[in-house]
Amino acid sequence: MKQFKIGYFALSKASWATPEIEAVRIGMQESLAALPYELVHGGALTTTTAEANELCSEMNRQDVDAIVVHFVTFPVGAIIPVIAKRMKVPIIIYSTPEVPQEGGMWAQNSFCGANMAVHTLRKLGCKYASVFGPVADAAKILAKPLTTVKCLAELNVAKVGLVGGRVPGFYTSNCDEMRLRALIGPEIEIIDLLEIVDTSGKLSEEEVQQGLDVVKKSSAKRCEKVEAALEPAGRLYKAMLKSAEKYGLTAYAVRCWPEWSDIYGIAPCATIGMLNNIGLVSSCEGDVLGAVLMQIQASLSEGTPFFADLISFDYDQNTAVLWHCGAAPTAICRNFEETVLNQHFRVDGGNKKGLTNEFPLKEGRVTLAQLDEDGDGYRMLIAAGTAIDTEPFIRGNPLNIRFDCSVKSFVDTIMNQGFKHHYTMVHADIENELLELCRWLDIEPVVVK
Repeated sequence: MKQFKIGYFALSKASWATPEIEAVRIGMQESLAALPYELVHGGALTTTTAEANELCSEMNRQDVDAIVVHFVTFPVGAIIPVIAKRMKVPIIIYSTPEVPQEGGMWAQNSFCGANMAVHTLRKLGCKYASVFGPVADAAKILAKPLTTVKCLAELNVAKVGLVGGRVPGFYTSNCDEMRLRALIGPEIEIIDLLEIVDTSGKLSEEEVQQGLDVVKKSSAKRCEKVEAALEPAGRLYKAMLKSAEKYGLTAYAVRCWPEWSDIYGIAPCATIGMLNNIGLVSSCEGDVLGAVLMQIQASLSEGTPFFADLISFDYDQNTAVLWHCGAAPTAICRNFEETVLNQHFRVDGGNKKGLTNEFPLKEGRVTLAQLDEDGDGYRMLIAAGTAIDTEPFIRGNPLNIRFDCSVKSFVDTIMNQGFKHHYTMVHADIENELLELCRWLDIEPVVVK
C-alpha cells in the first residue's frame, strides 16, 4: 500500500500577508512535517484562485489522499469552491485562535474564514472535518482526523478475499458486492477453496518449513493428537499468504466449514489466527463485512481485532461473553503460556481433527462493533466497555466484557433491531473514531447507551 500523502493549503488574502503571517504558515508546515505521512505543499501562501488551481494540479499529480486547508487568515472566498471541485479527496479545515495585535488589529480572522468555508462546502455537497487550535499543537490536533481519512483511503483500495463463499444458512454473512464497492470502497475477490488447497500442495520444501515454523511458535503448548496437523496448518498459512500476494488482498473472509475438514483434513481456525497476528485481518464463516470492519478497527486503533460470537450475558454483573472456537490471534491472549494448539471441539463430532489455538483473551478497554446492510445503505452497532480477567471456562477463545452501557439495553438493541450474530472487537477505545467514520461514509451509527 502506498505511503499516505497529505496536501497542505495555507490560505490568506494577499493584502493581509505580513512576515508574521508567513511565519504562521512556516510553523504549520513544520508541525505537519512531524506527522508520519508524506507532505505535499506549495511552499507559500495561497492568495488567489489562480494559485489555488495551480496547487490543486500539483497535488492531483502527486496523488494526495487528503488535504489540510489552513486558514492562516480570512481568505478570498472564491478559493474554497476551486479546491472543493478540483480535489476529490477528504478535506480537513484548520483554523487557529488569535488575540488582538498592537493597535487592536485582528490580524488573521482565521475561524471566521473557516466558518465561511464550511458553509460553502456544505452547499457544494462536500464532506469535510473541522478542527481548531494553535499551530504549535497541529500535529496532535490533526492526529485523529487524519487517522480517520487515512482509513477512508485504505478502504478505497482494500480487497477482501472471499474463500469459498459464506457457510450454509448464514444469511448474516451475505454481502452486496457492488453496494460495498460503491459506498464503502473494498473490492471482493472470489477465491475457490480448492485453489488454496492446490496452492498448499505446490509449495517448495523451504516454504513448507517456513509455515511449519510459524505454527510451532504460535502456541506455548500443543496436544499430542495434533502433531499430524501441524504441517498441513503450516502449508495452509503459506498458501493463504501466497494467494494474498497474488490477488493483492488486504483481508480474508473464509468459509471455514463444512468442507475444510473433509477436503483438507483440518479446520483452518488456528491458521486464521496466525494471519490476524501479522495484520492480514481474516474473518470466519465467509463474513465479508466482518472482515471489512476488522480492517477498519485495525486501521483506527493499530490494534489486532477479534471476530466473535456473543454467547452469554449476565444482567446482574452487567457482563457478556464474546467467544469463538479457536481462531483468535495470540497477539491478544491473556497469557501466552496458556495457549494450546488443540483439536477442534466441534468438527466431525468433536476432538477428531485440528487445528485450533485455545486461550482466553486479555483484559483492558475494548470497543465492539458490527457493520450491517440496512435498507439501501449500512448501519453500525457500537458499544464500548472493559474486558475483564477471564478464565478458560470454555474451549476456544472466551472473553468476558463489562459494557459501559446496560448489557440488557445492548441485548435488547441486538434482538429488537435484528442485528447479526457476528461481532468484531478491538482492545482500544475508538467509539468516537468509529462515529466519525460513520459520518464520512453515511453509515447510520447505533450506539447503545
